[in-house]
Amino acid sequence: MLVRVLGPFEVDGENGPIHPAGASQRVILALLALHAGRPVPVSALTDAVWPESPPPSARNTLQSHVARLRSRLPTPALITLGPAGYRLGLPRSHVDALHFEDLTRPAAGPRVPEAMALWRGDPLPEFAGEPFRGIAARLVTLHRTLLVRHAVSLDAAEAAASLQAVADADPCWEDGAVALAAALAATGRRGDALEVLRRHSDAVIDRLGLDPSPRVRRTQLTILRATTPPSAGARPPAGVPVAGPDTAPASGPFGSEDPAVGVGAASTTGRGSGVPLRFSSFLGRAEEQQELAALLAGDGPALVSVVGPGGVGKTRLVAETVRAATGVVWVDAAGVREEDLTEALAVGVGARVAPADDPFTVIAAAAARHRIVVLDNCEHVLGTAARLAEALRAARLVVTSQESLRVDGEQILRLAPLGAAAARRLFCERAGAPPSALVDEIVERLDLLPLAIELAATQAAALGVAELHARLDDRLELLNRGPRDGDPRHRTLRAVVAWSFGLLDEPSARLLRRLAVFAGTFTVTAAEAVTAAEAVTATEAVTAAEVAAGALAGAGDEAVTAAEAGAGARDGGEADLPRARVAALLAGLVDRSLVVRDGPGRFRLLETVRAYAAEGAGLDRAVTEARHAEMMAAAAGDLDRRMHGPDQAAAVREFDALLPDLRLAFARGTPETRVRLAAAVYRYGYRCQQYEVLAWGRAALDGPPHPDALAAAATHAWGRGDLREARELASRADPPGAAAHEVLGDVALVACEAGTALRHYRAMGGDPVHRVSGLVGEALVLAWSGRVAEATVVAGEAVALADGTGNPSARAEARYGLGEALGDIDPDRALALLAEAVELAAPVDDRLFRAAAGTAAVAVRSRHGDPGPALAEFREVLRLWRRAGNDTLHAAALRNLLVLLARVGADETAALLDGALPPAAVYPAEAARLRRARAAVAERLGPDRVTALRKRGELLGPVRVTEEAARAIDVLLARGCG
Repeated sequence: MLVRVLGPFEVDGENGPIHPAGASQRVILALLALHAGRPVPVSALTDAVWPESPPPSARNTLQSHVARLRSRLPTPALITLGPAGYRLGLPRSHVDALHFEDLTRPAAGPRVPEAMALWRGDPLPEFAGEPFRGIAARLVTLHRTLLVRHAVSLDAAEAAASLQAVADADPCWEDGAVALAAALAATGRRGDALEVLRRHSDAVIDRLGLDPSPRVRRTQLTILRATTPPSAGARPPAGVPVAGPDTAPASGPFGSEDPAVGVGAASTTGRGSGVPLRFSSFLGRAEEQQELAALLAGDGPALVSVVGPGGVGKTRLVAETVRAATGVVWVDAAGVREEDLTEALAVGVGARVAPADDPFTVIAAAAARHRIVVLDNCEHVLGTAARLAEALRAARLVVTSQESLRVDGEQILRLAPLGAAAARRLFCERAGAPPSALVDEIVERLDLLPLAIELAATQAAALGVAELHARLDDRLELLNRGPRDGDPRHRTLRAVVAWSFGLLDEPSARLLRRLAVFAGTFTVTAAEAVTAAEAVTATEAVTAAEVAAGALAGAGDEAVTAAEAGAGARDGGEADLPRARVAALLAGLVDRSLVVRDGPGRFRLLETVRAYAAEGAGLDRAVTEARHAEMMAAAAGDLDRRMHGPDQAAAVREFDALLPDLRLAFARGTPETRVRLAAAVYRYGYRCQQYEVLAWGRAALDGPPHPDALAAAATHAWGRGDLREARELASRADPPGAAAHEVLGDVALVACEAGTALRHYRAMGGDPVHRVSGLVGEALVLAWSGRVAEATVVAGEAVALADGTGNPSARAEARYGLGEALGDIDPDRALALLAEAVELAAPVDDRLFRAAAGTAAVAVRSRHGDPGPALAEFREVLRLWRRAGNDTLHAAALRNLLVLLARVGADETAALLDGALPPAAVYPAEAARLRRARAAVAERLGPDRVTALRKRGELLGPVRVTEEAARAIDVLLARGCG
């Protein structure tokens, strides 16, 4: 039997064609044929037959389809069923796709024509879903590779003929376009060759949003520079340089085809350098390039300013967009003084200004004769550039600058940093390095700025990616090897930022230096609170001096500098920055692209700008840092209050956004500030399971005692499984307060000390949200101690109280408590309550009760009904606890998994998991379930095997054994357990 899929699906037997009945049988036979001689899992076949959602009877229906398919084959026994799935007993040579692959494996030779003869058209055309789509794509790629390889063995005309149809059908196919262009050029058809490359370039930009590769550009230049003149009517594609002695005038999206229209150009010295030409690839700017081209399209006048931070690629974008147009004047203003800009533009446009002439009028008339005028790098000559723009109303003028001109009719294209994917590709291409997590972090820390990435890639090529990554904190010194022939402002990262800083007035520079104390985003109000100072108070100056000097104690001259900083701040000096001016100055920094917007009402500094600004923070940095720490402590306190109300979701988002600045405030703050911060983040850290911030509570051990800060430290120890330390830390709180009672109750709860836990939970009063937590803790103790009726009443009170608060976490916690209480007496209602708890907890990132409710739901399902759904859900539960980082409750979840694994017969994994679990006290009901599970496993495996597995589990530890358990769950689900 022969099966053909390279083209329309056909099956031939000894007695003629075979026609499977119906689409399902054809899908099954096609997939089995593509794996001829190898088993195909039942799950893969069901997914292929029912790609949307298999019916409940999928396995039985599949078996029926296979039986009917067998009856149509000349030898029904060709399809067999084994443990791994169904298998079609055909040799690979009897399936054209597999035979085609086998013939392509030799490097080259006489079997290439044989393989090409098997190709009848697009593979698997009637099978649109997966996995056929992926297989077809792979076969098409293989065919195209073979087609290009085969073309090499033909003469140029035959090669062009063999490639033409496929290249026309998919102009994005780079190998085909390059090979076809080379073949056409070799036959003397240079115009057609360039047209192929032009169509390819347009296609990858329009369809894929990518830029043509350097290889395509090199091929274009090679063909253009050939000694044979271009054929008549040839249209060079966009991206080919047009201003040079060896190239013909080019056309583009808005260019003239009239060769009589000259290409004007000027440099800052008037030497006629033309549109800047770079041979490296241009990545990630397809959308912006199309937007700029659209702004310049047509014949009417236009004023377009391309604005963005230094190093973002403004010059390159404009150059790549206008390169193919004729009649372009390019004036680079980087080295031009403001008083010389008018003359430089006059030279560029060819204006002859007589002594009695108005220069602006003469320049405007000359500029109107050119298609496009570009004024590049104008941020330091904005006044004159604005006046020239007003005069050149009849021209199409493009200005690049870090700041807009702010003149009437100006259209602004703000150029943001690259997207993450384009930045990664740029770094990897320039550094010759493969993509990796380190590369992603490098480009992110370099603000996705193309120039910084290129400078970093140069160093990475020499040092290696890992060494570069390790030294990025010193980026201003490290990234110093730009192109030797490049603009001096772009040869080092420091020079890029220094140029931007040098254009600021003193108040703007002072504000920017003070803003460098923020690690993340900030609001205008926050900027005012931290940076504004009519005059530095004596208290602030003394405190700042003491903090700075103390931080640098023992650092020699640096300590002296810190003390001098405080003295300078004490005297006031240059520190004045009226609060009323901050908003306007901040707006100016945004317009200059030194501060960027980061969502509604929030701003941030690029990391490189922050690093440079921090270096020059001057005498008042210590004062600013102290204000920043104080403001962060106040902000955290306000957010903590909001964590108790209906606005919790917004409070959590703001806490997340503030984390970088909270870390800095904790590191810089006074002992009192550190303790205030630790206390304010307790509920956020506990509910969102942020153990980093909970650890800040240890500051209360050395600073002024605060019960909530001690509770944070105790919760950190509790989550890490150290119940003794957690109890000791929380017991230091005097008076304890609700938070300390909560931790002490939690410690007693997991230690099975029911009386102690009840005493602490019942002491949690005052705030309704705290009372809800106390009631839920009490309900859990009662439920797990067998007092289910009492637990249900208490948990019901918690639900009613929580609903009155409107607080999502309190409502989730209360439903979790009631769900636990009802788990064995009303499983359906319990599961509904636990599902509500998960839904309430997820939007506020309450990882604690999202994971706890998920674990409880799985436990209920594992005890009541089909264990299959419980197994499927346990994967997500394990992921949630790993993300939460709570070792204590993670271990409790694993004990539930042990019972479930024993119930479904995964005895070896259950014994392995049992050995890895740390010793823990458990309540009577759970102890009974564990005894039954262990007894069942021991009966089926035997005591010796159980002992060996438990010892292995002890060696592997909980993390490795959890991975083993996850794999076991996958195997059980694949086998259709339950």
